[in-house]
Amino acid sequence: MIASINLNPFNFLILSGVVQGILLGLLLLFIKSRQSKSNRWLALTIICVNLHILYLMLIDLDLERRYPFLLWFPYSYLTALGPLIYLYVKSLIAQRFAIGSREYKQFIPVGIEVGLQVVCIDYGIRHDEIYYNTPLNAAASVVIFSSAAISIFYYLKRSRSLLLNHQEWAKANFSTIDNITPRWLYELLKYYRIIWLLWVPFVIVFLFIFRFQWQYLILVMIAYVLLLCITYLTYWIGMKGFGQMGLIKPLNNEPDSKSGSTYEKLNDSQVKQYLIQINELMQKEKLFLEQDLDLRGLAKHVGFEPNLLSYLLNRHLGKSFYEYVNSLRIEEVKQRLESDEFRHLSILAIAFDCGFNSKTS
Repeated sequence: MIASINLNPFNFLILSGVVQGILLGLLLLFIKSRQSKSNRWLALTIICVNLHILYLMLIDLDLERRYPFLLWFPYSYLTALGPLIYLYVKSLIAQRFAIGSREYKQFIPVGIEVGLQVVCIDYGIRHDEIYYNTPLNAAASVVIFSSAAISIFYYLKRSRSLLLNHQEWAKANFSTIDNITPRWLYELLKYYRIIWLLWVPFVIVFLFIFRFQWQYLILVMIAYVLLLCITYLTYWIGMKGFGQMGLIKPLNNEPDSKSGSTYEKLNDSQVKQYLIQINELMQKEKLFLEQDLDLRGLAKHVGFEPNLLSYLLNRHLGKSFYEYVNSLRIEEVKQRLESDEFRHLSILAIAFDCGFNSKTS
């Protein structure tokens, strides 16, 4: 008797999201842009997640009983997700990003994961069994999910550290950082951590306690909700990545070769004179009104080396370049809010005129 297809609104929505996600991943993989290399890592991440969910949907729809050959393919690449997300973040923010043997070694676990699946598939074919029902696959699944969980959380932590370091660098060099360290990258890591913190314990309980038994309605509902979240969160990440193809990268604002220690010999009188010179120029020419003002631009106006300017702001004003410029912008906004000349403008319009470039800022 031919098995019927177990289609319901939940798995229909999940399957629809999976198809869209795979198509989006392929689009990111092959489209050419400034961020082509970065988008390839994002594309592979999206495709890996959706292939895993596609495998679960094939089982949920009972398609593997009608078409057993559909499971003759390794769908799980979960141990690749952590390194892929990490390399995606790194490729976006690194000045010169290149792939070497060190990066390739990070994908050794996914090779082992695929090998385990091939062994299980071969075992199922030779014993005329659906391979996910075999004891061998149950053991392999525990190894794969445990390794994937450790890998994902480890690389999410490393990715977050990269972003935090990059944000500190951006604050030291730019007056506006929204387009340099995009907020959505932090959201990507945060939401992914939350989803996997929920998904991994569920899978562990499912494997060890319920032993793949789907007759419990609560298990089915939890699985559907989590899979919907993972599917559409992954799609959202892909759309965000697609929309960030013009992301600013740190190309021409790297620090000079001189370190801060070079300027330790400056006496108090020299430091005071330098700070007066900087403040007078900023107030006179109102350079802080320029939305794209950066450390090198201001240093050029003042006639200082960028590292000297950074040293003076950090050591003697206790502010990063970002904090210094935006404190002047805030004071300008306050003055204009109190002035009748600008009363016809909204707060947002005044903020934009004063150098801020987004409502978030």
